[in-house]
Amino acid sequence: GFRPEGDRPRRDDRGPRSGGDRERRGPRDADRRQAPPRRGRATEARGLALEAIHQLRERHAFAQDVIASTIDTSKIAREERAFATRLVLGVTSTRGTLDDVIDGCMDSPDDASPAVRDALALSAYEIIFLQKSPHAAVDQGVELVKSVAPRAGGLANAVLRRVVRAKESFPFGDPRTDLRAYARLHGFPAWLAERLIKDLGPQGAHDLMTASNEPAPVYVAVNAAKATDEEVVSILAAAHGQPEPVEVAGRRVEGCYRLASGLALLDGRVRRMLSQGLLLVSDATSQAVASLVVGEEEPASFLEIGAGRATKTILDQSCAQRRFGHQVSGYVTVDAHAFKTKLLRERAAQFDIEVEDALTGDGCDLGALVGERLFDRVFVDAPCTGLGTLRRHADIRWRLRPDTIAEQAALGARLLDSAAAHVAPGGTLAYATCTVTTEENAAVVEAFLASEQGAGFEIIPFARPDLGVELPFFSVALEPGGPDAHFLALLRRRS
Repeated sequence: GFRPEGDRPRRDDRGPRSGGDRERRGPRDADRRQAPPRRGRATEARGLALEAIHQLRERHAFAQDVIASTIDTSKIAREERAFATRLVLGVTSTRGTLDDVIDGCMDSPDDASPAVRDALALSAYEIIFLQKSPHAAVDQGVELVKSVAPRAGGLANAVLRRVVRAKESFPFGDPRTDLRAYARLHGFPAWLAERLIKDLGPQGAHDLMTASNEPAPVYVAVNAAKATDEEVVSILAAAHGQPEPVEVAGRRVEGCYRLASGLALLDGRVRRMLSQGLLLVSDATSQAVASLVVGEEEPASFLEIGAGRATKTILDQSCAQRRFGHQVSGYVTVDAHAFKTKLLRERAAQFDIEVEDALTGDGCDLGALVGERLFDRVFVDAPCTGLGTLRRHADIRWRLRPDTIAEQAALGARLLDSAAAHVAPGGTLAYATCTVTTEENAAVVEAFLASEQGAGFEIIPFARPDLGVELPFFSVALEPGGPDAHFLALLRRRS
C-alpha cells in the first residue's frame, strides 16, 4: 500500500470512539445512536451531507431514502441541496476506494472513529473525485471533523494533507495494465470491474463506470390518465426545466421529457403536479421498456409480476391510455411484499390508474395466485443486481457480492418459467431487468427458450430504425450523458 510522507496523525487526536460500525461494537453499543454532527464552520451543504452519510452508516439505510428525509426536506438553497446530494451519492458510490486512501494516510485504520472517518471520506471524495481546491477541501474537512469530534482537528488536518499528496499518484498503479488501479480510478470494487469488462468489453465497461460517477439525467413521464403533454410541458418550461422530448434506441418515447436539472422538481407548481399524479419521475429507458411491453396491439388482459411500488404499472397504463384511448381493463399485479402492494394501491389511486387486482404472493408460484387464468401480456419485471442504475442507487456498488449475480439470474429464470404458463396463445411474455450482466439477461432467456417450458415461444425482434437492423433483444447500455441501462426480451407464444 502507498504511504504518503509528511505529518503523522496522532492517536490522541482520533476523537470519540462511540458511534462506530456495528461489527466493531458490542451488542449494547450497537443500539446506541450518536447525535447528529454539529456543523461548525462547514458549509450547510457539507454539514447536511455529513448528517446523511452518518445516518447511512448507523442505520445501514439506503442513500436515496436518507437524502429524501434529510437533504430534500431542508431549507437551504436549491443549488446547495443539489451539491449535498451529489456529495452523499458520490461518497456512497466510491466509499471502498475512499476508505483505502484514508487507511493509507493513517498509521492504523483505527486511528479515527467511524464518525470522524465519515467526515474524512466526504472531503477525500472532493479531493480525489471532484477535483476541488485542496486548500478549501482540507479546510472544510477539518471543520467537518471538528463538528463530530472537536479534539480531532489535528488528525483531520494531517490526514487530509496527506490525501492531497496521495492524489498525485492516484490510482496507485497504471490503470492500463493494473486491474486494481483501473477499478480504483473509477471507485469500483476490483471484482466488479473485472466482471464488467468480461460482459461488456473494455469500452463498454469504461463507459458504464464513467457514467456511474456522474449525476444521473432527470427524466419525467407525463401521466396520460390525468394530463396532456401540452399542459405539463408548459408548466415545466415556466419552472425553467427546459423540457426536451426523448429518443431511446432510435425511437421517440411518448410522454417522456428530459429536464435541464432536478431543480425544476423543487418548483411549487411542479411539486403540485407530482403530488396530484400528473407527472412521474422515471428514467427514459424504463419508460421505453413500458412502451414496448404494452405493444401496438391492444391487450384485453395484463399480468405484471414484480410490480413493486407501481412505477411500471403507472407507465404501462399511461401508455395504454395514450395509445388506445383507454387503460387495460384486466390489469393484475403481483408482488412478494404486502407493504409494496399497499403502496401500489395508494399510488394507483393517486395517478388514476386502473388495477383490477393487486395480489401479494410468490411470483414463482403464480398458479396459487391466479389459478389457470391466461393473459394477453405477461410482464416479468425481474429482480436483478441493478448495475444499469448505479448513478441512482449508490449503495449497490459496494454492497453487491459476486454470488448475488448467479442468485438473481436463478430467480429470474424461475419467475420466467412460472409466468410462461399464464400467457394466452398468441400473447406476449416480456422479461426485463435494469442490469447489464449476460448471466442475468440473455442467458436467462436463451436457457428458457431451450427448455421444455419455453419450446412454445419465439423471439419478437427489436427493430432499430436508426441503425436499420433487427436485434433479438432491446438492450440499452449505460453511457455518459444517457439514460440508464435496461434489458428487455419480448417473446410470443405460438397459437
